[in-house]
Amino acid sequence: MRWGVFGRGTRAPLAIAVGSLGVALAGGCSLVGETSDARRIDASPVRVHGVVDRAVPVKGGTTFRVSYRVEGRGFATEDLPVGQVAEPAIPTVGTTVCLEASAEHPETVRLCGQRYPGGDDMIPAEGLIVVAGTAGTLMAAGWILMVIRQNRRPVSAAHATDMTSAGTEA
Repeated sequence: MRWGVFGRGTRAPLAIAVGSLGVALAGGCSLVGETSDARRIDASPVRVHGVVDRAVPVKGGTTFRVSYRVEGRGFATEDLPVGQVAEPAIPTVGTTVCLEASAEHPETVRLCGQRYPGGDDMIPAEGLIVVAGTAGTLMAAGWILMVIRQNRRPVSAAHATDMTSAGTEA
């Protein structure tokens, strides 16, 4: 059974491969960014206190903006998992939060006690996204190779004779 001619009409494996590759690349870039930011902070950490100055309810939780100062310069971030790991469990506007910032790149910040700016739970999740995207890409590549091989397979003489004789009998 043939799955169709790859160049004409059967583009599903190519779409799956491109989509899976996109997922793997997005997860990989996020993973590299998290580890790079963690290394920046580890190289020259500065402990500062930030203040939750905005809490916005969104679907699935609340987004918190934390403002902080490093060497007299003010910064703000909304990327920290404040409501997930900080004390109190549900921070309110005005809550003080302990932060570690990079002395050389003060815009790079994480919560005290965390290894990664996006939270320690993000690293395994991003790793699984990379693995899933890579697996999807490899499976789709295998599917593409099978379709190409099937389309290039020569028709045997016995099979061709059976095909022509089946059409002439009536």
